[in-house]
Amino acid sequence: MLLPALATVHDTFLTLSRIADEQFAGSCAGKLLLRSRFDESGIALVIAASVAGAATLCIDADADALRSGLRAGLCDFVVAHLDEALRILKNEIRRGVAVSVGLTADPHAVLAEMIERGVQPDLLSTAALDESTSSTFVQRGAIAIPPSTTLRAESSLLSWSVTAGPPRNLARLAQMAADALDPLLSETPARRRWLEISPRYLGRAFGPHQCLRMTSAESSAFADRVRVELPAAILAHEDSPS
Repeated sequence: MLLPALATVHDTFLTLSRIADEQFAGSCAGKLLLRSRFDESGIALVIAASVAGAATLCIDADADALRSGLRAGLCDFVVAHLDEALRILKNEIRRGVAVSVGLTADPHAVLAEMIERGVQPDLLSTAALDESTSSTFVQRGAIAIPPSTTLRAESSLLSWSVTAGPPRNLARLAQMAADALDPLLSETPARRRWLEISPRYLGRAFGPHQCLRMTSAESSAFADRVRVELPAAILAHEDSPS
């Protein structure tokens, strides 16, 4: 099982957050996201959707890949039948609780069954679906997830890690990063959610690593504080402003 880059997970989350702001009154809670294939892109989407609060159904015939994802804490359940998956999803969607279900089955057969039964996702990853299936779901109201884009032109991705000291140091860094964010920017609530919620879903797969898109002023303020309070942390700019 190949893991996506942490930056990919992060940017996918920001994309979902942007859709939530535009389409769902600011929250993905209670929404169903459909994905076919638990590959690198699929893993990124499943994690990002959980952080955003959505329920996800990811269909893949590769049982080993889904079981590996379950063991790594990247998805919550792996089942073998659509009815079993829907039972889990319906309960959590009703409660507005994030959940990810991997379904071990032939995607084409399951998607055809979903269309026939009227099972309708709110969000759709079209990259792993054929055009006719995608268009059917979209015509019925699903929102196709676009490619991830950066927050804003003047932002760049800052990553950090702590390989020494107590585990709580990563939480300390997250709080420092949150404190550095400009409260007037529209993306700030989503970025704070990422810092607070993502460790729960990134788990041991990504270790003591984190990243966030920040403006130059934000990243400078964050870096200055880190140098004083936690000099053992390793900071790096992963890309430059667009």
